[in-house]
Amino acid sequence: MRHSIWMATALALLSAGAVWAGAISFASSKAENYRQTGDGIVTPYNDWSCVLSITGDVADAFSNCTINYAGPLSPLGMVAVSNSIEHGQTWYGYSDLHQTLASLEAQVPPGEYEFVYDANALPGGSHIFELPPSAFCAEMPELLGDTFSRLQLYKNDLGSDFTGTMGGFTDDPGANASALTFIVYDVGKGGVFWSATMPPTSTAFTIPGGSIEAGRAYFGVMYYTVSFSSPGAGVDGGSHASSFSRNVFFYFNTRGPCPADQNGDGFVDDADFVLFVQGYNLLYCADPEAVEKCPADLTNDGYVLDDDFSIFVVAYNELLCPE
Repeated sequence: MRHSIWMATALALLSAGAVWAGAISFASSKAENYRQTGDGIVTPYNDWSCVLSITGDVADAFSNCTINYAGPLSPLGMVAVSNSIEHGQTWYGYSDLHQTLASLEAQVPPGEYEFVYDANALPGGSHIFELPPSAFCAEMPELLGDTFSRLQLYKNDLGSDFTGTMGGFTDDPGANASALTFIVYDVGKGGVFWSATMPPTSTAFTIPGGSIEAGRAYFGVMYYTVSFSSPGAGVDGGSHASSFSRNVFFYFNTRGPCPADQNGDGFVDDADFVLFVQGYNLLYCADPEAVEKCPADLTNDGYVLDDDFSIFVVAYNELLCPE
């Protein structure tokens, strides 16, 4: 689950604002995460985290980056997380994961953060970024009504639109870039399959028919993000952006009524066990050696673990797939 949490926070940063040629932008994102496992069943992970970022809009922008601030992680080391001609180079600095917001605030408090970056394709230097007080929305993100359960059944008519509902959230009066964002990922190798960004007060979404493929496991994330953006506050036209996001994760698959049937012959038997073990031994669906669509991941979370084996055993003992 940790990879999903960091990905959620990272996406909040990547969508924070654009930069211009030669520009350097700075961002922060604090997040709380939940998981939805049924209609009306949403559980907090008790995971609060923060990511700080610096982006230069050319490839190989910097050779090193650190952050100085009045907190226990200072100086905060950063790592390069992306680098391309199209999008430039981005570095992230990560907080620890915390069980409470108060604990996160003690480690990453509001105030001045001095980004120090060593030259490469762009000039080196330092820059002060002001992290504002936290401004999370009051609402908990949730798929409402029977949206969650219907999503679990969205397997046989993927060519049709899927429409669901959620509650929306109340924006902060001082925010200027807040949004409700909905993203569906393939938990194996497929990346983002569908995404949409809507105003905070939105209460419905539609996944267009044909956006989701058959035979795959997915996880979705819905972000309630209060965001503050200051274009031009960075270096040479770059921006500042700060976001505070409550995120809910939910899992589903499009593998039909018998996902443990690894070879699709209508039975769950020894031949399927051999295929399942191959995925179990690799562990990660994202492993280059993993079978396409990672069929052994029966919990749809991106890993093949003992909980997947427990599900497989139940189907194996029944032998025949349901009609």
